[in-house]
Amino acid sequence: MKLAIIGAGPGGLYAALSAAKRNIAVDLFEKRKVGEGIVCGECIFDSLAIMNQPEKGLLHRVDEMVLQGLDSYPFPMSRHRKLWMMDRRIWQQELAHFASKLGVVIHENVRITQERLRQMQQNYDWILDASGAPSVTSRLYGFSGDYFREYLLSHQVSLAADFSSLWPRIKIVCSANPPAEFQPAYYWIFPKNKETANVGVVCTIREGRHANPPHLKPLLADFIQREGLENAAILEKGGGMGASAMLSRLAYGNILLVGDAAGLTSSLHGGGIDMACLSGILAVDAIVQGDAGVSRYREKLARYLSEKASLEKVAIRKMRTLNFHDFDHLLRDITSPSIFVRFKTALRHLDMFYPTVMWFGKKKAKPDWPV
Repeated sequence: MKLAIIGAGPGGLYAALSAAKRNIAVDLFEKRKVGEGIVCGECIFDSLAIMNQPEKGLLHRVDEMVLQGLDSYPFPMSRHRKLWMMDRRIWQQELAHFASKLGVVIHENVRITQERLRQMQQNYDWILDASGAPSVTSRLYGFSGDYFREYLLSHQVSLAADFSSLWPRIKIVCSANPPAEFQPAYYWIFPKNKETANVGVVCTIREGRHANPPHLKPLLADFIQREGLENAAILEKGGGMGASAMLSRLAYGNILLVGDAAGLTSSLHGGGIDMACLSGILAVDAIVQGDAGVSRYREKLARYLSEKASLEKVAIRKMRTLNFHDFDHLLRDITSPSIFVRFKTALRHLDMFYPTVMWFGKKKAKPDWPV
């Protein structure tokens, strides 16, 4: 079998490693150098409790996050799910190194055009498109608009300043501005160490619900000033979007969509690294099984997403329907160390009870991770 993979992000690299371990001949195409052009908070959230801990590139585990509304509420997330702050450039370069040692041929600085993709369909048995959103495949088959039905829009800077009071925690700040129509919307501070952090803002854009999306750059500048970071040196900056719902179709001829190209960004927190890695593994499993496996690929991904998505939908509904004062009370109560306070909260918000129990209590089967 000859396999081509487009994109050397987490999804493409995990697919390459998984395929190489099955003795599949793999060509991996990356439009830049591996590890370049990353715009990401660089915090991997193992939302399904199925990932192996990353190795090289791991900066530190995040045992606690600070959720902020009107006040700040610490939450020991590591009791339930793992979070890791990463240097994604180093991590992805190391994954590429492993893949190369297993025989994957990596082609850097190669941009796949529609014409080249058509030719690749003739030259390869299968193609995994992990090129992001909108994907290369969407431009060829004319479904780029599917990514913009509901998506997360973000802007981020990497700052050099004193983050020792927050590190090794991370901070997520909910705000009454942007308004409810753009929720989920929040700011974040993710320290990589005591001297640098990724700081950003994200909001949700829903098709047909807005005329003018918010301008994120001034919102982020205002947040940076409120946090007392206006004199911090800006090391990098960038922005992007991620489709917040899995696309209805993931297979086009001999092409399968992986990661962000499949619309696997979380609609709540914007993370997608864990699902990108998982989809890369499941896509290789699918093509090994042939047409029958490919026909079940989307269904398998949907099963992994089901409990996670149900809790996220309830949380999003709270962000969109509660006023900011009531939402702050909800944050305060769900992060309370008192089991009695959390129980009373469950009684007041019964729609959260079942998906929360399912998410915290039920673990999905762990696939065969290549690293």
